[in-house]
Amino acid sequence: MTTGREKVADAVVAVAVAAALVVVASAGQAGRAGPAAYVWAAALGALMFWRRRYARTVLVLTVAGMFTYYAAGFAAIGVAVPVAAALFAAAEAGHRRSAVAAAAVVLAVSVAFRLVDGQEFRYVVLYEATGHVALMAAAIALGELVSARRRIAALTERQIAFEAGQRLADHKQALARDLHDSIGHRLTVAAIHTNVAREEVTRRPDAAAAALDHVADAVTHALADLRGTVRDLRSGADPRGTVRDLRSGADLSAVVDAARAAGFEVRARLEPVELPSEVSATVHRLVQEAVTNALRHSSGRSLDVSVLRADGTLRVSVTDDGSPGPAAFGTGLAGLGERVGSLGGRFDAGPAPGGWRVAASIPLARP
Repeated sequence: MTTGREKVADAVVAVAVAAALVVVASAGQAGRAGPAAYVWAAALGALMFWRRRYARTVLVLTVAGMFTYYAAGFAAIGVAVPVAAALFAAAEAGHRRSAVAAAAVVLAVSVAFRLVDGQEFRYVVLYEATGHVALMAAAIALGELVSARRRIAALTERQIAFEAGQRLADHKQALARDLHDSIGHRLTVAAIHTNVAREEVTRRPDAAAAALDHVADAVTHALADLRGTVRDLRSGADPRGTVRDLRSGADLSAVVDAARAAGFEVRARLEPVELPSEVSATVHRLVQEAVTNALRHSSGRSLDVSVLRADGTLRVSVTDDGSPGPAAFGTGLAGLGERVGSLGGRFDAGPAPGGWRVAASIPLARP
């Protein structure tokens, strides 16, 4: 749909073309100049009002109108000037072949008519025709350039929209992973300790009370994570989880303690390492997800957790001594594989001697 600005531009072009043709017709060249010639010149200019919607039709009418103008014996207005704007409009609209064909027809008819009329070949072909060709070619080339610029602008806009949509999709995927990792882990711990409390409520009330304390703590942290995510989403901030600092090992120790409280024997080697924030968060998520899966699905009762640095690489491993259930390798570990891969690392999860192992190697010096 034509905008107001485009309508104004078309009106300016129409007036400019009509004015130029009137001026040329008044220049005193061969033929008679009078009111009818001026009206005809103005009519050729008025066609430019419809150049955007009907570019080829305007081109055909312009060529036909020019031939009719000359057939009526009006004052000469040249060949290229009357059709230049129509050639430009056709090329701008993407009708390059039509523009070239129209220019060729105009030149062929003009040259043939003048040669039959007895004008000198060298003057008609080598002098005037050369200038007409240059002007028509320039009009078509300019239309092509404007059309190409418009296409590039449209492609750029679509690319920007696509990249924005991709960033939004990646953002949603990262949010889903973080919610799965943090809240899923908390609720798994709560579910396990709920079962412990149910089993011990009559035999060992103290153990049942301790298990319920773990349930309350896990649910409280899960709600805090959920509220924080919702708050960040409402404020427009990045809702991804808080970065973990592994220099103290406090966060991983909390994960390990949750496994111990659930009845697992845990052997942990957590080397204090100063890490980039993204690597630190990924390591925390990896250990948390692996421990959560062990709590949910493993038939074993012991865990080996290690986070060690060697040769510029951070090596993370979580191994249990049981066989996993059918849901052990789910969306959580798949997401962790993507995280580790984005850091240039290697990720592996599968059977290991005596149990199930989740491991990753992450380079600390990114290329």
